[in-house]
Formats: sequence, C-alpha cells, structure tokens
Amino acid sequence: MELTEKERLMLVSKKEEILKLTKEILDVLKDPAQAIEVKKRMTSILSLVSTIASYAESKNYNLDALMGITSVISLQMDLLGKNWTSLGAWIEVFCNAVNSIQFNFTKRDIIIRIPKIDLSIFKQSRG
Repeated sequence: MELTEKERLMLVSKKEEILKLTKEILDVLKDPAQAIEVKKRMTSILSLVSTIASYAESKNYNLDALMGITSVISLQMDLLGKNWTSLGAWIEVFCNAVNSIQFNFTKRDIIIRIPKIDLSIFKQSRG
C-alpha cells in the first residue's frame, strides 16, 4: 500500500510529537511529584511509535525492547516512590531511543529503524 502525502505528513507530525513529549519528560525529570505525568508521557510515546509502526510491514520493526524498557522504568518508578528521580539515566535512555527511531518512505511502504536498546544497564544496577 502506497502512502499518501497526507499520511506521510501525519507520520512526520507524530515524530515531532514524540520529540515534544520527551522534552517535557526531561523538563520534569528531577521533580518527584511528576511521576504520573512522566508515565503518561512515556505511554503516549509508545502509542505514537506504535501508530508510526502500523504503517510499516511487520518485519520492518520490533517494539518489544521499547515496550520492555518502558515497563521496567514504570515498575522501578513504583518501587522507588518519591525517589524515582534516581532513574534519570534510564529515562534519558528511553527518550534518546525514541528520538533516534528513523523511518524511511519507500514507494510501497515505510521502513522503521528502531535502535537497539541495551537492557543490561538494568541488570547491573539491581545487583
């Protein structure tokens, strides 16, 4: 299925919205009272990435690692309570990863390139 110009512009606007949401997350990264807002924005970002990816053939992307890092961050935020801000580096990895997602338009499709996320940082910090 070939993408229309309107669809291409919509996908670009979704990418711009991801950037906006990640900037908002980074703005409140040190505020313990913003945990729920950070989680909401991360969930919105996942939804936007999923929407973008839905325009690609399924073999062109895999959202498992991105969903995994989001879930781990969210669970760790719950466990840490008001000290969730100590997860700043993890959240920055998430923000950088979603802003590094590339998509290329072809005549028939869109190709999604999601950067590999090294989840070993989570394993090391638990020990």
